[in-house]
Amino acid sequence: MGDGLFEFDIKSDNLEQFLCAHSQKMKDVAAEIRLYAPLEFPLVIEGDSGVGKEIIATALHELSGRSQFIVINMGEGPESLFESAIFGHKKGSFTGADHERTGFIGQAKNGTIFMDEINSLPRSLQPKLLRVLENGTYWPVGSSKMEKTDARFIFSSNQSLELLKSKGDLREDIFYRLGRIIRVPSLKERREDIPHIAERLIKIAKKKIDKGFERSRKDGIGDLFQPVVTEAAMNKLVAYHWPGNIRQLKTVIERALLVSKDGRIRPENLDLPYPEESLEDFNSAMEKFAMEYFDRVGRIAGNNIKIGMEITGMTETTYRRKMRKFGRK
Repeated sequence: MGDGLFEFDIKSDNLEQFLCAHSQKMKDVAAEIRLYAPLEFPLVIEGDSGVGKEIIATALHELSGRSQFIVINMGEGPESLFESAIFGHKKGSFTGADHERTGFIGQAKNGTIFMDEINSLPRSLQPKLLRVLENGTYWPVGSSKMEKTDARFIFSSNQSLELLKSKGDLREDIFYRLGRIIRVPSLKERREDIPHIAERLIKIAKKKIDKGFERSRKDGIGDLFQPVVTEAAMNKLVAYHWPGNIRQLKTVIERALLVSKDGRIRPENLDLPYPEESLEDFNSAMEKFAMEYFDRVGRIAGNNIKIGMEITGMTETTYRRKMRKFGRK
């Protein structure tokens, strides 16, 4: 999700701008980043796929003052290569090891290691990672010498680690060593941020598209106007439920800009494969809730008004009136 999404230096005083954090939930995330970035203990970033967990990890690293930022995607590649890639190996330690390799931990030195999709970490490697987290030591494959690291670990997961622990997929001892969990809200939980994210994405998309047209010597979107999302299109973006989160929004914006021809993104330019989330007005929603609620109260209390009053906490007059209006007929 890094992908050039935010193209300026990250500082503590521009963190909300960097994160497009206008919603309270993302402002809370920004506050956690400021609090934990300078510290050395590990952190876990939890959130659905596409919410921008690497963006959060990048912010944590940039505000930490550490050197290298190394990303390891645990969801990619065969399990058999993970140990060598992470911890390194000595020449001849296994078939095909014709040269010594410094693993990601060795390369990081005192930097930051971001292990993306830690929920995919093979159980066989969990004790080895636990050793690193507990005392900063590890053994490269085939080595007789223990190595030490000062790297800071940040993990991400698109699944609940608590649930993985309960299922036995994650060892209990490592669960308690992974550190504080920062939860990143889904895009539909931070709808106030969508217009600001869309504006950022459309600028970046225009640069990428114009660069592609320049290489192929074709006319691009052009500089005669500033690309913009029309009000009707923005309303559609905000109302949509975004199962793919920011990653999906980015793809939708890029396509819309391409097909818009004049840079004005209209509702018909938005390729949304799933229907928008419909939302009834507040009064209708409350009336529907009241009907369901008092139907349940009636099933429990029957004709006993005293029990119904105890359940609802209402006076007799109010309870009778509500039951007449919303209760079972």
